[in-house]
Amino acid sequence: MPKFIKEYKENLILLLAHFSADLCQGSVSAALTVMLEQGVLHNKQEMSYLVLASTLVSSLIQPLVGYLSDRKPRPYLMSLGIIVAALGLMFIGLITDFSLLFILLTTSGIGVAIFHPQAGKIANSVSTTHKGRGMSIFSVGGNLGFTAGPCLISGATLLWGLPGIMVIAVPAFIMSSWLLYRNSKYVEYTRKEEKRQILNASVEKEDYKGFAILTVMIFFRSMVLFGLTTFIPTYFMDMFHMNSQSANLNLSLIAVCSALASLTGGFLADRIGFKKVLFYSAAAAVPFLVLFTRASSGLVASLLLIPVAFCIYGTLSVSMVLGQKFLCRHVGFASGITIGLGISFGGLTSPILGYIADHYGTQYTMYAITGVAVVAAVLAFLVPDIDLIRAKLRKEQEALSTSAENR
Repeated sequence: MPKFIKEYKENLILLLAHFSADLCQGSVSAALTVMLEQGVLHNKQEMSYLVLASTLVSSLIQPLVGYLSDRKPRPYLMSLGIIVAALGLMFIGLITDFSLLFILLTTSGIGVAIFHPQAGKIANSVSTTHKGRGMSIFSVGGNLGFTAGPCLISGATLLWGLPGIMVIAVPAFIMSSWLLYRNSKYVEYTRKEEKRQILNASVEKEDYKGFAILTVMIFFRSMVLFGLTTFIPTYFMDMFHMNSQSANLNLSLIAVCSALASLTGGFLADRIGFKKVLFYSAAAAVPFLVLFTRASSGLVASLLLIPVAFCIYGTLSVSMVLGQKFLCRHVGFASGITIGLGISFGGLTSPILGYIADHYGTQYTMYAITGVAVVAAVLAFLVPDIDLIRAKLRKEQEALSTSAENR
């Protein structure tokens, strides 16, 4: 067995779990785009309301699920979340009633909410000396899910029409069964991490102010992420006259780049620091977004999506670890905010962007997204460097200990 696979075996299993959950979430925009093209949905604002449905309740309950996972290890929630997410999504291709579509996508969003906080906590627990690498591997699973989602939906609907969306259930049922089989193993990992935190309690104190700034930054970044994944297909359809299947491939391009960015961001954070990677990535996204909005051809716009995705998603796994560092005694709750509520927050703002798209055009939607990215970069700069703070605290404690011994 190669050294990397042996060392990060547990992280790679959680990567697959994250893939299965976010395959459902990543398929939503692609499926709704096809439904819009085929006349099931009537306008972009309807589509944005359904994106809202998949995130509204999800956003509210993820911190609660995280709180419950902090009180007692509940790894089985990962399996339950994947199943519910798939059940809510798989039937939307058979439905034309908007209210029922709203209910089904809300159900799918609840499944995603159940999965992420507990999965984020376990990913933290199995990542020992290299938190950045471990969490980036976990994060890549989500990116790959968002990558495969549009491809799966485009291919399935091309072959079987809207009922083809039901294929989303296959990986979900396979992965949820595997996770249930390994449930006791994950309880053991969680207990070990809790013991480690007790031993380091004097240095690893929680920073609620830093966590609050990070959370607001994640909220604004989420608006950028959801704005792009929701409106990139229609943007390419409107500006460059592509069909829905071709336009959806740009979502896969974003997701491929974001997977590489998450992995790179985690490895870099272990080397140069989490705060630096967070800020530099968020800041670099702004000029590339400006260039993207000025692109004159579909090819140039697609090429510019590469650095855009790389910069924005380069902050993803880094912000997850930072949130868990700020709230080191409540890792499940921190995961519920940074992985769950923070990321889902963008869905709550989708109707605003949908209104802009319907009344002013999708190009103005992209202008709005670029402005939000500027705010995210400023907030990233304001996030405290928790590693530097704790390093100073350790030195102070060591100096006091040395002074006491000398006496």
